Amino acid sequence: MRKKRLTLCLKSIILLFLIMGTAFSAAVPNAFGTSGEVKANKQGLSSPADLLENMSPGWNLGNTLDAVPTEGSWNNPPVKEHTFDDIRDAGFRSVRIPVTWDSHIGSAPDYTIDPAWMNRVEEVTDWALERNFYVVLNIHHDSWLWISRMGNSQQETLDKLGKVWGQIAERFQHKSERLLFEIVNEPTGMSAYQLNLLNREMLNIIRSTGGNNDRRLVIVGGLEDNKDELLNSFEPPDDDRIVLTYHYYSPWDYVSNWWGRTTWGAAKEIAEMEQDIRPVYETFVNKGYPVIIGEYGTLGANENHSKRLYHDTVVRLAHKYQMIPMWWDNGNDQFDRMARKWRDPVVKDMVIQAGRGVPNAIIQPADLFIKKGKSIGDQTTDIQQNGNTLTGIYRQSEQLQEGSDYTVADDGKTVKIKASFLKKLIAGSEQPGTKAQLTFTFDKGANQVMDVILYDAPKLEKSEFTISQSAVDGDLKIPASLNGTKLATVKGVVDSTGRPVLEDVWSWTPYLNYDEDFYEKDGDLYLRERVLKYLKSDSTFTFEMWPKGVEAVVKVKVTP
Repeated sequence: MRKKRLTLCLKSIILLFLIMGTAFSAAVPNAFGTSGEVKANKQGLSSPADLLENMSPGWNLGNTLDAVPTEGSWNNPPVKEHTFDDIRDAGFRSVRIPVTWDSHIGSAPDYTIDPAWMNRVEEVTDWALERNFYVVLNIHHDSWLWISRMGNSQQETLDKLGKVWGQIAERFQHKSERLLFEIVNEPTGMSAYQLNLLNREMLNIIRSTGGNNDRRLVIVGGLEDNKDELLNSFEPPDDDRIVLTYHYYSPWDYVSNWWGRTTWGAAKEIAEMEQDIRPVYETFVNKGYPVIIGEYGTLGANENHSKRLYHDTVVRLAHKYQMIPMWWDNGNDQFDRMARKWRDPVVKDMVIQAGRGVPNAIIQPADLFIKKGKSIGDQTTDIQQNGNTLTGIYRQSEQLQEGSDYTVADDGKTVKIKASFLKKLIAGSEQPGTKAQLTFTFDKGANQVMDVILYDAPKLEKSEFTISQSAVDGDLKIPASLNGTKLATVKGVVDSTGRPVLEDVWSWTPYLNYDEDFYEKDGDLYLRERVLKYLKSDSTFTFEMWPKGVEAVVKVKVTP
């Protein structure tokens, strides 16, 4: 995940400050039609509606074949065939297979791809095709490893990339039309003119290799797969079988849990997302171009309700505007490929349902925190219905009884869980932690799950540490008992000045960046080595937890 994030953060930081905040409303298209007349598609081009029906929703096999220098180098083992069974059984219809070719490419002038690597990529691609997925095969981190030299070495880069794409296209020329080629992931280090040239030349090379490649769908995008570049500087090649793409990780501070932003979902924020996505429909989809949102998703330790709402909104808007959303999964955040389990089955189910145009209801809160030792009262849960009707609440297979265990407001938008029921969940077990999972079922869409959590103030084994600035070696482990609380974010200030500890990097906020600067593992808290190396004098770090208002404070003393 950290490797993937590094390729995104610079452009996302810029985008963070460019987001507009004006809401609007107007007639909009539905999934398979429009509020007005759609212009005729180019001859032979799959319509956006057809492609949406066949490919949505999609999933990324991230940090695997795209790992640097090779498969297995990052956080995932080599992919197993059964992974594609699991992804198909979950309900996904398409798979994007990112591939980094760099360390498997020979020297000039032929730039021969290692046959063993080509065979491995073909094997994995075939596993997906055999399960009737639409499959996107691309050139991935080569974008920054060497294709970024296009800006200064245009012809050399075009020659190398052309040789690489010629070999890939020739090897896969007879694969079914369900295989799509994506020319390059997040291209950087060149001008818009050069990227448009690159897209055209690679497309011509692919078409020239014969087989099914003369009509294969080929995916092209703007600089860095940035939506604004797609709208403002990208020129679609003159070709009847192209699909356009961009990536959506906005707003970056929420998506990544950077700079202290842990929640999302206000009406203004939802309107901003629609303002981001709708222009792509108006500029391209409405003119007959299929569009894939090649990557999206949250990357940080986001609060559960906002994480569900964020994913549902991205995918719902993609479907509304006839785009194919492909969920980024680096193996850490979404699907545990070793255990073959989804880390958040609710988000997964919401992505599946929204990707097919089915509305999801959403509950708030998703985590119901109850303070240990405090008297328990009735607890209220809000339901964003989205046209759905609550059909029941269950604890495992046991259905709760309306009236005695909970009540529902006349408009169906509020559920009150009775104190008497909650007391029964906690009775006889005073240890902090999750006491129950309550499943809210609806007439359509994904089920919603609420964790009922008994919590107490987190306790640290020690709250003061001393480090030697000249001998920092590794992350700082802070042994802790979180007592049912969950890490939200961390802020750090210099004791003598009150200024942010990372002022040289982010001068406007004391908050640190999830995973880059801090994380939680097996119930213990950690500060990254890079933060410790920034410290010049004694500093205080405040670990802010869920529920809001709960904190754990750590003092770090610095010696020469």
